[in-house]
Amino acid sequence: MILRLLISIIFRLYFFMARHFKIQKQVVPNKKKNAPKADKEVISALGRVTETLPNAEFLIELLDEIYQGHKLKARISGKMRMHHIKIILGDYVKVELNPYDLNRGRLTFRFRSKVEALRESQTNSSSEENES
Repeated sequence: MILRLLISIIFRLYFFMARHFKIQKQVVPNKKKNAPKADKEVISALGRVTETLPNAEFLIELLDEIYQGHKLKARISGKMRMHHIKIILGDYVKVELNPYDLNRGRLTFRFRSKVEALRESQTNSSSEENES
């Protein structure tokens, strides 16, 4: 009985102090040290939709210099799905690839024309050369 009373008093005191003195919980660092970083380990490439598949999947043929002619399956990203961006055969798209599986990707942008897509790919290749 006394033990329960003591425990309840300690908890009430702790929560009172936490509320009034802004005691913060200790932040535990991420245990997965080798977890892939989504922003840094993504490969972006230019592609063209060659076939539509069920469940918002598409067969994409890559047009970049490095991946010329490589075909992969890609799904629409969440933002494109949310904004109801339609993709049809022949559209030029930007695809993000995971370096661990180059046969699957995510569609992140639909270009309005072939000219715009090629201009984008040229600016990306020139910026990569400047970084080297």
